[in-house]
Amino acid sequence: MRRGTLLLGLAAVALVGGGLWLRSSAATADAPAPPVAQVQSAAIPAPPEAPAATRAARSPALPSRTTVATPGLTADLTAADPRIRRAAIREAARDSDLDSAVLISASRDPDLEVGITAMIALGKRYAEGTLPVTEMIARASDRGLNDRVRVSALNAIGVVATPEAAALLVDLIGHGTVMERGTAAILLVHQDPELAMPALIGALGDADDHVRANALEALRTRSRGRDFGTDAAAWQAWWRGQRG
Repeated sequence: MRRGTLLLGLAAVALVGGGLWLRSSAATADAPAPPVAQVQSAAIPAPPEAPAATRAARSPALPSRTTVATPGLTADLTAADPRIRRAAIREAARDSDLDSAVLISASRDPDLEVGITAMIALGKRYAEGTLPVTEMIARASDRGLNDRVRVSALNAIGVVATPEAAALLVDLIGHGTVMERGTAAILLVHQDPELAMPALIGALGDADDHVRANALEALRTRSRGRDFGTDAAAWQAWWRGQRG
């Protein structure tokens, strides 16, 4: 009799635990995706969010893939017709074993669709932890690239919290172009608040309306809904209280 009672008790605990796990899984599945920056003139697909295991600080020199493109694919990636290059880069983006150098080269393509597709594929590799942050920062910092290609690189960097990403975004929000400042403002919400909050508060005084709006939205998100508008002094006082 005691053994039967014990078995029934264990079964009840298992059912309760299973219910808690299901509720936790449902809550996680319903959680909103983090914001990413977009160029106002066109919507850029958001990069994939990194798994929890890859959110730690990344090695500056991760091993690169070594499989090269097939001769036919190589030829298509350099074809004169942009339609052929677009089809080729879509094929290349699906090849998880392809050397990242092929995608890096394609990110410089004069055709915007080719460049964005290549950069999104690089961002996916970065999110997976198979491309070093230094490579993505180099792409994001290359002002020779189209702004929308660079935004794709910044999105990939910005949604993963690393010291390198935070340093880049803090520098851009203070000294970048309007596009760079606005993008950095919306992405800093994902970074270390010790670095992000002072930079965002400072951006409330930016000369550009879009930058100010992005900074304010990031501050509201980081503060769990507090709203002091563009009153930088009020935000600074709140932040001092949080740190104290």
